[in-house]
Amino acid sequence: MTLFEYLTVSISIVLSFGVIRLLDGLAFAYRKDRRSWVHLFWAIATLWTHPLFWWNFWSYNGVSNWTYGRFMLSLAPVAFLYSMASTIVPHSPGDVTSWHDHFVSVRRRYFRLFAGFFAAVGLLSWQMLDQPFLHPLRAIQAFGVALFVAVSFVTNERLHLYLALFMIALLTWSLVLFSPPEALRVIGGGR
Repeated sequence: MTLFEYLTVSISIVLSFGVIRLLDGLAFAYRKDRRSWVHLFWAIATLWTHPLFWWNFWSYNGVSNWTYGRFMLSLAPVAFLYSMASTIVPHSPGDVTSWHDHFVSVRRRYFRLFAGFFAAVGLLSWQMLDQPFLHPLRAIQAFGVALFVAVSFVTNERLHLYLALFMIALLTWSLVLFSPPEALRVIGGGR
């Protein structure tokens, strides 16, 4: 087992906690008498972000100078993802009587955690992959941070819904765009 594989185990464990939380809550969030489409689509976007981060973490397999500090930095985005999952789906999802009211009560924290996730991913790629600070991805990540901080102050549910749908589409698109080349060769059957 390589050091990268060893460290990836802990990242996978934390990601799985978030996925379990979200999957446990989806059955309750989809119930017709309590459903909120805005909440449901943000829960799906959060769920979709978990495996996408894990998938793209393969980019770090070439990092040779792992330190404890770098390992802790690699856990930062995962910690944000778990916090987002815990915010959007509480510990006892069966006790939620209105997912609309729940989303309204946590939306500020949730969107700020999403902004933190974007910032942590930007910092991680800058520090670990030796991407320049002024790399074009930094502009996208900075836009994500600014967007989610701004949206945390917005109460327009239609905007929240459209943004959730846009995020799901963007995450799906980025899966193809930023997939590890080795994985694409395996999926495509080439060597």
